[in-house]
Formats: sequence, C-alpha cells, structure tokens
Amino acid sequence: MRVLLALTLLAASLPAAAEEGPLPPTPTNYVYARSMGIGAWRGMAGGNDAIFYNPAALAAQKRFSIELAGLMYRVGADTDGTMFGGSVVDSVSSPVTAGFSYNYVSTLGYKTKGAFGGMTNMALAFPVGESLFLGATGTYLNLYNDFGTVSCVTMTAGAFLRLGKFFSGGFVGYNLINTYHPDLLPLGMGAGISVGPSDTFHVNADWSRDYGADGVHTDRWGAGLEVLIADMFAARGGWLYDSGAKLQWWQFGAGFGYMGYGADLAYRQSFGGATFRTLTASLRIAVPGM
Repeated sequence: MRVLLALTLLAASLPAAAEEGPLPPTPTNYVYARSMGIGAWRGMAGGNDAIFYNPAALAAQKRFSIELAGLMYRVGADTDGTMFGGSVVDSVSSPVTAGFSYNYVSTLGYKTKGAFGGMTNMALAFPVGESLFLGATGTYLNLYNDFGTVSCVTMTAGAFLRLGKFFSGGFVGYNLINTYHPDLLPLGMGAGISVGPSDTFHVNADWSRDYGADGVHTDRWGAGLEVLIADMFAARGGWLYDSGAKLQWWQFGAGFGYMGYGADLAYRQSFGGATFRTLTASLRIAVPGM
C-alpha cells in the first residue's frame, strides 16, 4: 500500500532504490488507513484520501467529511518517517465538490539526514452526467533539511466511472506540472477497477507507474478485498508488487463506523527481503447528504 512523502533532497547522490529498498511513501502514493488496508484503491470511491489518489472519486459520494490521519514508516528497527494531518471534503453544498488537506512531516531519515515540512492540497471535482466524474488536485510541497529547501507546486487530474453498485473504475495522472524533483514528486499515472456490491464487499485491482530520473520508470500492481459487516465493521486485505524496489507487500486493515463517526487502522509489510513496514490510522466524521 502506499501512503505519504518520499524524501530525497539529494537524490542524485543516493543509491538506487532497488538496492536499498523503497523510499518512504510519496505524496503520489499517500492514502489513509482504509485504502492502505485494501492495497488497490484507484478504482473505488474512497474517503478523503481520494484527494491524493484520484480527486474525481470525491464527487461520487454525497457527504461532508472530516478525517484526521497519522502514519509511521519503519525500516528494520528504525523509524524513517512519521506524518500526521487532516482533510475536509464537501460534496453537498454545491454541484462542485471541494477538498482540502494539510499533512506535516515530523521526522525523516534512512536516505537523507532528516527533513521536515508540509504538503498542502486543494481539490475540485464534479459530475459529467450520472456515471462519470472529473477532478483535479493542486499540491504545494515545502520541505527543509540541512542541504536546502524543496518548494514546488504541481497538479494531479483524474476521471472516475461508476456503473451501478457493482462496478467502478478510475484513471489518474500525477504531478502533471514538472517539479524537477522526480524522486519526490514523479510524473506518473495509475488506473484501477472495483467489482462487487459496494454495500457488502468489493474486489479491487490496481496499476500505477512513476517516471523517475534518467528515463527510469517504476510499475506497481496491487489487488485487494474489502468486506463490510452489519453496516458497521469492515475487514480488508491486499497485496502489492513494486518493480522498482523489487519487493512484494502484504497489507491488512479494519474499520468501524456508526452514525457518521468512524476509525480505521492498517498495516503493511514487505516480504521476500528486507523489512519495510507502514502503520497508519485515521479518524473520520461524515455527514451523508448534509
């Protein structure tokens, strides 16, 4: 699964990710606990984290939603990155859905000397007919460490298609404005589908590609499942393969929701090599149809 901020302010001087393992989750791959627990999310109408993975999906549900999230990324026995932040999405006050998110990076290490800063996102999405939705997210990234500052603006745009309650799909282009920091905010694309009765269970499949420096690209494939129980509980699990790091990941998660209040927890770990782990949790308040 993939969740926030890859941090390399001197990427040219660092070994390839395939030799040392993956960087912390990048802004392109940041998701909250529900999506991370499933492992393949671009084809589903998710929560506020669609701000990052496909802004068009924000308009597929009518709600006013606030989410708070935290993430910890560990390499072996060491903590490499911790993040926390929040978001708000309003798809009921007007025909155009609006979303806002801010996330703060508190510690980073592993391939850098440490960095701190934040990422601000503003998203807009709207329906085109009854089944198709379009959206875009503007991103401002501002990071500092001993070597200097990364301050840049970029944009992500996507489309989301929903056909009844049994099928949905999405396509998205990431970081379409060149930031000249391909290891931090790489140009990329992704697509996914979700199949199944959305109020009971659904099976997801996912693909994405990041274009890094020197024409090198990385593909990721994922698959996952979410089962909903009694309209209050959710069990999730998934698998991911990262061709750049040459690692496979398994992930699982759980969620609880009642009367618009809920919480989600997810855990991801690599296997078949060195151990890279991500733990994330989120709290949400949603008011459907407000």
